[in-house]
Amino acid sequence: MKILIAEDNPTLQELNAELMDIWEYDFDMVSNGLEAVEYAKKQEGEYDLCLMDIDMPIMNGIQASQVIRQKFKYFPIMAYSANPSHMEKCFEIGMDGFLEKPCCPDLLLDKINELTVKIFKLEFEGNDFYFKKEMPMDRQHAQELRELAKKDLRKVKLFDSPGSTIIVHKNVTNKISHDFNIKKQFVSTFTNRDPERPTRCELYKDSNYLMPQTFLTGEECDEVLKAEDQDLEKYSDLVLKEEK
Repeated sequence: MKILIAEDNPTLQELNAELMDIWEYDFDMVSNGLEAVEYAKKQEGEYDLCLMDIDMPIMNGIQASQVIRQKFKYFPIMAYSANPSHMEKCFEIGMDGFLEKPCCPDLLLDKINELTVKIFKLEFEGNDFYFKKEMPMDRQHAQELRELAKKDLRKVKLFDSPGSTIIVHKNVTNKISHDFNIKKQFVSTFTNRDPERPTRCELYKDSNYLMPQTFLTGEECDEVLKAEDQDLEKYSDLVLKEEK
């Protein structure tokens, strides 16, 4: 996780830096909006989140966010301001969240986690594989992922071919990793929870092939999802193998 922090108050700069170290996040700290734009350019938009103060010298946070939205690929921007009257304008120009400061660290961390959801892409390398996280394409796409996360769901892109992106329970990625790496299984089964095509699926490791097994409807779907929810609980604490 890499975060860009735009904050002109030295005390809050020090506090935010301490929190980033505690949470083991990489970060860049800048003191005004112009520096935030320059860092976004320097890093080619490769941030997971920007924590943006609003009232800053040279260029304020709203102006900086407008430039970033126009010139760089999408990454979430969260306004972090002591003035709640800025909230409407922040959302109007395309910022993703607003947090009034000061706030408790737990609330800040929750908001960071809420805004930094991504697509999980399955990548194969010979007989090994990992999950690569991909940034949403735009703000609308990010909001879709956030709504799924509230339901304990996530999007997984299995291959680059059309139609390979599915909606699954958040622990399915852990299950796939466990099935292939620990159990040494050839196939992992799970449910695609896309409301338009709920389907039991089989993912074959060696052939990188996804086979829709059974299309689900009505009560059958509810029963299958309930049973899978219970089964997936045991995978909640497993460490997911991801690209670093």
